[in-house]
Amino acid sequence: MQKLRMGVIGTGKIAQVLHIPNIINSEYAELIALSNPHEEKMEKIKKLYKIEVDTYTDYETMLNRDDIDAVVVSTPNVYHAEISIKALSKGKHVLVEKPMATSSSEALRMIETAQDARRVLMVNHSQRFFPHHMKAREILESGILGEVRFVKTMFGHPGPENWSETARWFFEKDRAAFGALGDLGVHKIDLIRYLTNLEIVECVTMINTLEKSGDVEDIASAVLKLSNGALASLNVNWVTRGLEENYIAVYGEYGTIKVGYGSPNRIDIFLAKPVEFHGSIELQPLFTNKDPYWRMPVIDHFAKVVLGLEDPISTPEDGYMAVKVVESLVRSHIEGRVVKLNG
Repeated sequence: MQKLRMGVIGTGKIAQVLHIPNIINSEYAELIALSNPHEEKMEKIKKLYKIEVDTYTDYETMLNRDDIDAVVVSTPNVYHAEISIKALSKGKHVLVEKPMATSSSEALRMIETAQDARRVLMVNHSQRFFPHHMKAREILESGILGEVRFVKTMFGHPGPENWSETARWFFEKDRAAFGALGDLGVHKIDLIRYLTNLEIVECVTMINTLEKSGDVEDIASAVLKLSNGALASLNVNWVTRGLEENYIAVYGEYGTIKVGYGSPNRIDIFLAKPVEFHGSIELQPLFTNKDPYWRMPVIDHFAKVVLGLEDPISTPEDGYMAVKVVESLVRSHIEGRVVKLNG
């Protein structure tokens, strides 16, 4: 069977726990090369996973190879657009980490380049792959809850420095562009659109930096207006202690669905019509923190899309909208007003 020949640009924590091991173990992709400015970091990864692949301190040299079909871009945020555009222009398909870019104008240039090159551009909005989110979408699409009235989301943990030893860049605006909004907010912004099939048309927010040493926000709270008139709350932060909160609730005209409350893989359904009912579903997680890596179908799905075996679960336009909303939220805070996304 034909496999997608892949390179990975940026070998930080997300590449180590998600992209690299899933390429190695994929039936649809194979790892050809790694790129990182620091050779010693790539050598450590080769030893960790017991692999022999080529390494490049200059990613552009790697892009010149004809035997690489696609690349993962998992660098600090500020480099996503530049590297992706160069890779697409060289005829490579691209899977880029979220946020897709540091501005909506950059994201549009990425989309235009992919269209011109006739290559696949996909953003890793990984929460779309979680079984409980896919099941929640199925329930909502059934119409059992009626029209969406309100959505409540929360994503908070102690911060990326507790996860990655190279997390310093997350707190630097010149490399990250955004703080908790760009790290965690994009997940829930995309999830709201994915679950409800509604667009975000207006937003207002307050952001602050309470604890982290840097020049980006570590906490944000926002209200979003959806295209049917419903409202959504978005709360993200790097200051949650004692647990990680990662949930979403959708309140409809006939009932409510809560996902991730109490248990990260649990769905609670509350119905008022046509009968009063409360039930729950507990789904098997894709991975746990005890696993050596995150067993997620992101790489397999990307490869299948490129190989023509599946339709994409997300489009580059979805990535653009997530960036557009984050950009608008920051603007709302700076200007102290409600911002319309088409204004």
